[in-house]
Amino acid sequence: MERFKGNLASYRLQLLMPAFFEAPAVDGTLRVERGSVRRHFYFQHGMLVGVSSSEPTEHLGQLLARMGILDAASAAAAFDAAEAARVPFGMFVVERGLVAKTRLLEALEHKAREALFDCYGWESGEVEFLPGLPPLGRAVELRLELKGLHRDALARLLEWRVFWELFPGPGTTFGVYREFAVETVSAAELLLLQLAEKGATLSELLAAAPDGQLNGARWVLRLYRRGALTPRKTRGPKVGETTALADLLELARGLVETGRYEEAVAVAGQVLERAPVPEAHALYREAEVRLTVALAESVLALDGRLYFESLPRPTPPSLTADDLYLYAKLQGSRSVREVLHNTAMGELSAYRSLRRLMDAGIARVMPRNDLAPRRRAKTDPYGIPVVTL
Repeated sequence: MERFKGNLASYRLQLLMPAFFEAPAVDGTLRVERGSVRRHFYFQHGMLVGVSSSEPTEHLGQLLARMGILDAASAAAAFDAAEAARVPFGMFVVERGLVAKTRLLEALEHKAREALFDCYGWESGEVEFLPGLPPLGRAVELRLELKGLHRDALARLLEWRVFWELFPGPGTTFGVYREFAVETVSAAELLLLQLAEKGATLSELLAAAPDGQLNGARWVLRLYRRGALTPRKTRGPKVGETTALADLLELARGLVETGRYEEAVAVAGQVLERAPVPEAHALYREAEVRLTVALAESVLALDGRLYFESLPRPTPPSLTADDLYLYAKLQGSRSVREVLHNTAMGELSAYRSLRRLMDAGIARVMPRNDLAPRRRAKTDPYGIPVVTL
């Protein structure tokens, strides 16, 4: 592939990316720049092998702190020491034993994925491809399959499109109805409810959410579906939608009555993507609570026998970016149940991710009679339900 330079208004990444991983895969550097943010992505044989960014919030030290791998004070001290020793920060924390290489690689991969996914949403700026790779220096090597990254990036774009079609815009404010929040809201959800009660706009809620704007949008959407947050300026059903919404509501009611809660959640969610219908909020809450209770009982029955293997490199194509992020969060936690409850993707989606990790052989259930110590810490005291999702 020859050198290419263009504008993102005409050449979006979702159109360009297949050219980098379809046969024959190319080697080179992709530069994407908008305003003060400049990112370089290094490709080799259909893999993403390196990333650099001018965005201060994407510094590896901050990411290690946000993911709970290294505390903020230790990360800052290690950065200063690495600068003085003229050693790349990532290599420094590994060589000094501050961070295990596997955990560092998880953080680097998360950073690379999120940086690329963000660029997929850019509608202005410059994009340039330079054939051939520069010397990447002394660093921990990435190997992320571009085809899988492209799949996940397109899913993220769709998720954001649905979100912004639902809410009028970044300046949207919300009515708060705490009585419609489920009994055990997460700490992140509680923070968003408190800010919304004070009149915070949607953009302020997203900026204040832990773990970035995407997770903030997911928490806002979950609170909206339960009826705990209602945008003050809402659009009603479009012409011709009323009959369709009535049919979907009837279907959701039937699914709840027959105990098909997962399907009821999905159907009620479809209604709420079109308009804030009170009955749909109620059906969504009921189905979500009953489904969560059923799954939680299955988790408790396994009595905390879950442990984790190291991720193979490259990662299995069946795993999504959300699966890998959940894996990283689980690695640093003593309680699987707590992680699943507090994840922005929702408990049902988190259970699905955990099942995919199990199917890939990365999350495993320890036999009841196996009391021998494992080289990786087991969870305490929850596991994964063996249920059909």
